[in-house]
Amino acid sequence: MKISIITISLNNEKVIKETIESVLTQNFSNIEYIIIDGGSSDGSIDIINAYSDKIDHIISEPDNGIYSAINKGLKIATGEVIGLLHAGDLFYDGDVLLKVQSSFKENNPDLIYGHSVVFDKNRDKLVRKNISPIFKENLMKFGWFPSHQSIYFKTSILKKCGNYNESYKIAGDYEFLLRMLLVFKLKAIRVDSFLVKFYLGGASSKNIISLMESNYECYKAWKNNNLNISIYTLPLKVLRKLGQNFLQSFRYFTNG
Repeated sequence: MKISIITISLNNEKVIKETIESVLTQNFSNIEYIIIDGGSSDGSIDIINAYSDKIDHIISEPDNGIYSAINKGLKIATGEVIGLLHAGDLFYDGDVLLKVQSSFKENNPDLIYGHSVVFDKNRDKLVRKNISPIFKENLMKFGWFPSHQSIYFKTSILKKCGNYNESYKIAGDYEFLLRMLLVFKLKAIRVDSFLVKFYLGGASSKNIISLMESNYECYKAWKNNNLNISIYTLPLKVLRKLGQNFLQSFRYFTNG
């Protein structure tokens, strides 16, 4: 099984090297590695090009946002399975893709997802663990959404479901998963393992504003896919996110 990993990046000079090496040190050899750079103006592309002999595809040009960049990667991916690892984030350990391969072979799902961990902006203190539940169709109705970069899916489903909708600016990942799980009702399996590490900064008012904008797009995602959204779906999603942000801020300030 070949797994295509897509990394999107824009002016991530300080962290792109660590992400690249996280991919290249996996204990799994059949990786197609794709980096989509949005036309960085810092030293990112120099760092990326230093690994050009180990990266299958490098595209560096302006795009129309995160989902435009992801779609560029999807169009050239040739692996049977696709996963995302954005610049600055890391695989949880060296065996992640072995676990991904094993889950697809044993369960034959359309997509899988797993757990993730979040560290503070200094990249050394654990903020929270995101433990994903076993999949049930009503989970998204109760505000749940898996860590986007813990999701791996068969390339073949794109012919059925389509790519990311580039009209969304914040919640295109939410709409993509909503479409896969509730419109096309694909088979989803939880991998009971940590798959990805995220690194975040402290909570801010800007994050709250982005949260409101994101939830407006989430509402549109339900309506645009002709799905009935319950009155409690987005409030629960907001409460879940605010709870995560509060915990993140509390641990950040109490730990210094």
